Amino acid sequence: MDRGRPAAVRARGSLEAEIPMSDRKRLAVGVTALALMTVSVISTPAAAAAPVTYYVDSVSGNDARQGTSEATAWRTLSKANAANLTAGSKLLLRRGGTWAEQLLITESGTQAAPIVVEAYGTGAKPVIKGTDEVACVLLSGDHLEVYDLQVGVEGAGRCEWSGFSIEGDHNFLNRNYITGASAGVFIDEDADYTSINNNEFVNNNVMSVNTDASEMGEEYSNDDSGAFAILVHGDDSEISWNDIRGSIAPSFDYVFDGAAVEIFKGSRNRVHHNISVDNDTFTELGTLTSANGQTQDPDGTADNVFEYNAIYGDRTRGGMVTRGPYKEEAGSPIEPNGPVLRTVFRNNSIYLTHEDAEGVVCDATCTNQHLTMTQNAIYAKKKSVYAPGVTGAANSYNVLEGDQYQAGDDGVGNFFEDPRFDPANPLRPLAGSKAIGLGRVAYGQVDLNGVAVGSGGGIEAGAYEYVAAQR
Repeated sequence: MDRGRPAAVRARGSLEAEIPMSDRKRLAVGVTALALMTVSVISTPAAAAAPVTYYVDSVSGNDARQGTSEATAWRTLSKANAANLTAGSKLLLRRGGTWAEQLLITESGTQAAPIVVEAYGTGAKPVIKGTDEVACVLLSGDHLEVYDLQVGVEGAGRCEWSGFSIEGDHNFLNRNYITGASAGVFIDEDADYTSINNNEFVNNNVMSVNTDASEMGEEYSNDDSGAFAILVHGDDSEISWNDIRGSIAPSFDYVFDGAAVEIFKGSRNRVHHNISVDNDTFTELGTLTSANGQTQDPDGTADNVFEYNAIYGDRTRGGMVTRGPYKEEAGSPIEPNGPVLRTVFRNNSIYLTHEDAEGVVCDATCTNQHLTMTQNAIYAKKKSVYAPGVTGAANSYNVLEGDQYQAGDDGVGNFFEDPRFDPANPLRPLAGSKAIGLGRVAYGQVDLNGVAVGSGGGIEAGAYEYVAAQR
């Protein structure tokens, strides 16, 4: 696993330190007589600039116009990038338009008045496709919202590396179609509280690093990277209700590689209510530790939660992969991508028929400190679970089936049999499934189909509640 971003990806600069007001001193001036005087200086802050809506039309626009109406729309994104987008402003791209330019938003909105980028008019989503820029869309400001764009195309004109690169905080992507990149969305390590909601990711299947160790040398035997729908280096993101397909590509190191959601050095991210089809792996988590045991991830990688996700497809080989601190046993060589702490994997449904498929993997001396899995429904052809150090209540109320099961013990309340998914309604449980009523805690309000959890009188294991009339 080599999950570092390309060197070309620009990181945000550090913020200047603020001087606390309590440390500032007033100068005593004047003599006794002046001390009797009160001088009051009232400073009225300048009124915030009013928000403006700008229009961009790649067919009929003209950069010499004002850009403030459909009739006076600009033509290029370079003109839009130079606009002064104040809090509450909007940038509207005409449907049916195509731009082979980078969209760059450096200004920030506020929680109450975000800066919004979205489509206008009728027809197909406006398309932003690749240039020689690393990202098709770069969001470096805070409180930005982007709706209804197509970012990237497959093949010629694809985004150079990422569709979206997010560097600011509290940014939101919704109803976008993202395709053809090495990373459909890249969340930078300085980006916090990103929301990726209700987007469609299709065939983000390009390897950014794919070196042949037989030609380049053994040091290149574990460096392949790419084919991510979403690559998370930041913290506190919410990734929800997305449809993610086709993040898989040939790899010299791993035969195939790719992931729907890859978390590298990110913490407290919540990944829920997503559909993942034909991605090589749904999720893989890692950090960066030197051979001497010194972390290269100062705030650690911990407390990521995955729930109510459906994972299937003939090409998918993995559900969830995470790891502990040592390659083989305590005191053995350091696992360079571990340890990842306190990952929670609950109420997910997995159906993987590939001959190499493994449902949940927690290796490298992984223990209960690294993984808790509960209320999942999993069929994976090769192994339902590989987590030799995970025991007891950290492995509870799951339905598990595959050619092999390798955990520290049988856990608590688990059933080892086919979870009985409905082939006509992928990953919904059929009558008689041991997943029905197996759950003990309602971790979410609704299942992946929007059905209230517990509405049938019990809580199911897996991503879907049982509905008797669903067939």
